[in-house]
Amino acid sequence: MTRHTGARNARTSEVVAESIRARIASGELKAGDRFPTEDELMAVFGIARATLREALRILETEGLVTVLRGRHGGPQVTSPSLDPLARMFALHLQMGGVSARDLHAAREIVEQPLVAAFTRTRSAPALAELHTAVEAAAAAAEAGDGPGFGRASGALYSAVTTQSPNRSLGVLARLLHQVAACCQQTAGRPLDAPEQRHAVGYYRRFHQLAEAGDVAGACAHWQPWMIHTGSTSPSRTADRELPVTRCGATHGPVATGCR
Repeated sequence: MTRHTGARNARTSEVVAESIRARIASGELKAGDRFPTEDELMAVFGIARATLREALRILETEGLVTVLRGRHGGPQVTSPSLDPLARMFALHLQMGGVSARDLHAAREIVEQPLVAAFTRTRSAPALAELHTAVEAAAAAAEAGDGPGFGRASGALYSAVTTQSPNRSLGVLARLLHQVAACCQQTAGRPLDAPEQRHAVGYYRRFHQLAEAGDVAGACAHWQPWMIHTGSTSPSRTADRELPVTRCGATHGPVATGCR
């Protein structure tokens, strides 16, 4: 009887989670929106408190809900992260024995049209976002701030891939980037200060090419030198047959090891 009740409650919690998930996907619930109280939600769905909390745990695991603690806490809608999807995707690739070289080839295919679209449209806000990321990388390099350089490099990558008119392709690029970042962070040593400053020069050159609308130049420049994770040099990873690593998600993608 206990097992049957537990299974029934699990199914009910999944139905409730799917109902809330659908409202988030449709835009009826937006990031930052607060949920009604537990008692109100229990009345709306006609469920017990344990079932409601299990549904919220499901959504919290998916990154759709954050349960705030304290007197004025409660569930709140959050912007979904690619981290859970990146973890599963990386695990799938790892189980299939996919190499870092294979992943790099996929990224080249996906990123080239995004870079071309960014350079072709080169809207003022997009170029401003790119410029901010480049200067942040430069400041971090001068200060010897390795983590800051990595964050700025990631922001540069995001600035380019989020501006594409094909949003599906942009999401795929960022997913591949997260998996690649996991493997790169483990496969090579961090860039030292001279290497970071060298990378900044290439970042600035890419900004110039994009600002000038030079699509061919920007695409040719992007692949070898846009070191967006700030963790490895292309010369160290280009020919490696390391298996793709599985990702964690403590503060963005965290490698658990490239064998």
